[in-house]
Amino acid sequence: MDKAKKSNKKDRSSFEKLCLFILNEHSWCLIFILVPISLGYDLFFKFLKLINSIIGYSNASHEEKLKDVQRQVRHRLDTGDKRPMCTARPGYKSITLQQITYKETCYKININMSNVIDLDTKNQRVLVEPMIDIGTLNDYLISQGWTLPVVPELDELTIGGLVMGGGIETTSNKYGLFQYICTMYELVLPDGSVLKCTENQNEELFCATPFCYGTLGLLTAVELKIIPYKPYLKLTYIPTGSIKEFIHEFEKIVNDETIDSIEGIVYSFDKAILMKGEFVDESVRSSYPVNSIGRWYKEWFYTHVEKFLKKDKEYTELIPTRHFFHRHNKSWFWLLKDIFTNFCNHPIFRYTLGWTLPPKFSFLKFLRHRFVPPGEIDNFICQDFGFELDNLEDALRFVDEQCKVYPLWICPTRHLIPKHLEDYSQFHKDTIHIDVGIYG
Repeated sequence: MDKAKKSNKKDRSSFEKLCLFILNEHSWCLIFILVPISLGYDLFFKFLKLINSIIGYSNASHEEKLKDVQRQVRHRLDTGDKRPMCTARPGYKSITLQQITYKETCYKININMSNVIDLDTKNQRVLVEPMIDIGTLNDYLISQGWTLPVVPELDELTIGGLVMGGGIETTSNKYGLFQYICTMYELVLPDGSVLKCTENQNEELFCATPFCYGTLGLLTAVELKIIPYKPYLKLTYIPTGSIKEFIHEFEKIVNDETIDSIEGIVYSFDKAILMKGEFVDESVRSSYPVNSIGRWYKEWFYTHVEKFLKKDKEYTELIPTRHFFHRHNKSWFWLLKDIFTNFCNHPIFRYTLGWTLPPKFSFLKFLRHRFVPPGEIDNFICQDFGFELDNLEDALRFVDEQCKVYPLWICPTRHLIPKHLEDYSQFHKDTIHIDVGIYG
């Protein structure tokens, strides 16, 4: 028995060494393992969703599912369980590189809510359940001629996660953070009661719910603003040769109300591209070149943008809006470069297997935590920091001095707080904050 255990331990050790060798020396090989697994995973859960629709649970009304959540919460009270509650959503599905372990000691509540409850085009509102992901919701809205004012990158982000954990996108300069397009939250409180909050009803809870990470209640529904969908984004690339020039150009456009989207990618301390966009109708299609960046054979967006550094002049093109919403999906911004080098961005791979990207984030997270040595994990950063616009130059200098990780993602946001709710916010209404995303 002891010999068998030692043999198994030795085998596991050898396997881990092999995996570590592949990760460090030939990580591009993993794509041929992760892609089939990711495709199989997606097919399995689509099949599972179909089965659920057949047996009826996913067709249950929102009220029925809400009562089921209440039943679970009250059962905890009835049994005297003192553990804190959390959702039963597996930690591996979370879009974060952190290892989610706190749920192992919590009382788990199943919240199987991932449907659109109601679309109200007259009042430009959509009511949804918290587990629906941003990709599914926005695809549905586009099919109806609408979209969200703020569509955070990465399709797997859930509405509940964007409310409880925060969400931002390049249109946040105009519409604010994701929480500012939310008009109502429905919560199940720790005693099992249901409470709805808006800016005029239970307004203190309404303001406290975003960024609370589920500590105030279990989110069961969210009402969101919607806007008419326009098929193209007229995107202008502005290359800059220094951080001062980048910030100068940034300050010039950040208060321009005609601009719908503002984004920056900093490639080094003295080279950056600023992008400004305006959503437009089909009528302007003939006036600019059209770049369908979402096609499977197209290069990664950030490498496409980088080419404009060499042109040293502004360039404008039209990008299909749906493609723009998913522009960083294929490469997970630029994280795939650090995992698989640039192999997946090679033309041969893009034209033959580009349609398979991206691999599931949960699998990448598993490989990282299972096989990468702790020292190497500590040298990797995936974090967004917020700074006021006046401090952006100092922030970029600080990041350069401390970690020298490039590219950096730059995205501005406003805090659009109704006047009667200003006392509940720690932000000044007119302050522009800049998100600096450090991934690598």
